Formats: sequence, C-alpha cells, structure tokens
Amino acid sequence: MGLSHEKMVHLSHVVTNALDANDAVTFLKTHNQVRLEVVEALRRESAQEDEIEHRARRKITSMKKDIVEGSPEWDILYGKFVEEERDKRRRVR
Repeated sequence: MGLSHEKMVHLSHVVTNALDANDAVTFLKTHNQVRLEVVEALRRESAQEDEIEHRARRKITSMKKDIVEGSPEWDILYGKFVEEERDKRRRVR
C-alpha cells in the first residue's frame, strides 16, 4: 500500500525545503517545479511498489498449495517474492 497523495505532497515540501536550506544545492528550476518533480517521483515509486506487491500476491495464489494470507508460510513466501521482483527491477535499470 503506497503513500497517500497528501503524504507525498507533505514529503515533497520537506525534501525541497531541506534542499533549499542547503548551501551546496542550487535549484535550476523554481522551488515549486522541483517540489512537483519530487511528488511525481514518489508517485512513480509508489506505483512500482504496488505492482511488485501485486505480482508477489499473484505468485502465491497461483501455487498448487492453498496458502492462507497472514500465515507464517505466506509471510515468508510474500517476502521472498517481493525481493525477487525488486531484484529483477534493479537488474533492468
């Protein structure tokens, strides 16, 4: 489950304000343009994480053995499949 839009907006303000306060950082765009790009990056990452979680759930439900969500076996498989999906995406980049 990803971040809400409101949380993304809040984080974008926190990030851009911290960057703006850093003397080593110079914005090449307006403060608001940078903030909007931060929101978009958070949205993309959240959507990607949702897709990874969806794929992991789909792998579990496609198994021959019926595995109950919330069981220790389900939790282990879910964690394993999520990491496999993340590893796949890291190799593609």
